[in-house]
Amino acid sequence: MSFILILRRIIRHASVWLVLAALVGLSGCSTLKLVYNSSDDLVYWWLDGYADLQDGQKQFTREALTDLQRWHRQQQLPEYVALLKRMQAMAPNDITPAQVCAVTEDMRSSFIRLLRYVEPATAQLAVQLSPDQLRSVRKRFDKTNKTWKEDWLDPDAEERLRYRTKQATNRLEDFYGRLDKQQREVLHQWLSTSLFDPALSYAERERRQADTLQTLQRITQEAGAGHKQEPAQQQLRGLVDRSFNTPNERLRTYSKALWQENCEGFAKLHNSTTPAQRQHMVETLRGYENDFKILMTKK
Repeated sequence: MSFILILRRIIRHASVWLVLAALVGLSGCSTLKLVYNSSDDLVYWWLDGYADLQDGQKQFTREALTDLQRWHRQQQLPEYVALLKRMQAMAPNDITPAQVCAVTEDMRSSFIRLLRYVEPATAQLAVQLSPDQLRSVRKRFDKTNKTWKEDWLDPDAEERLRYRTKQATNRLEDFYGRLDKQQREVLHQWLSTSLFDPALSYAERERRQADTLQTLQRITQEAGAGHKQEPAQQQLRGLVDRSFNTPNERLRTYSKALWQENCEGFAKLHNSTTPAQRQHMVETLRGYENDFKILMTKK
């Protein structure tokens, strides 16, 4: 679902910078604006839920998030507006898988720029983490993994397909309006023959988490040995690079194939939509564009 996911990710970025997935369903400028203007607090509590921030870490994190929100408002919201305009120009026409992949790649690059911006502050916080805080992060990973497995690994293939189809249908209908029978058949064909393998996806999830904990442990150990902040930033940059391009060859091949499959699947689905549905997409995109333009101004 790469193209629709990227649309929803733009909304999620604007709300809390791709952190609070529960806010994906936002609609309407008043709600979006309220959440965006409170996003530094929301992200703070999300981070605190992982690392159990202590003493001076709390004030430092709040100040860093306030700065990040200011930068994001000035630098990235205009990028989202430009991308939404580009999507509006594409929506009335048939599209190619290459066009879908290009949009998703642009959004991924935007998120990486955000991570690069916050890198110095992240490094400064990382060197302060205690063994107890790293154990707290591990416990939080375990908790989220339990939920992920309940959704994707525990169900049988038929139940998992129903769940995935329901999710996909809801996401698509947010932008196109109701799908007709033929379009639902196109979607079912796409997902029923998908390369998606929950075991492989979970393996990459675990690899990223282990990499995160190992990187944080190295940073704290080197900080205790008197190393300066620059090596911490370099290690965090390496972690980000590995998160977006896994060093595991099998998982890298799988991720690339799934990415391409989703671009092809969405292009085929979009090309089956009616002029009215495409106009619905344009109007929805324009609504979010207007919301973001309002958010670009100071709260």
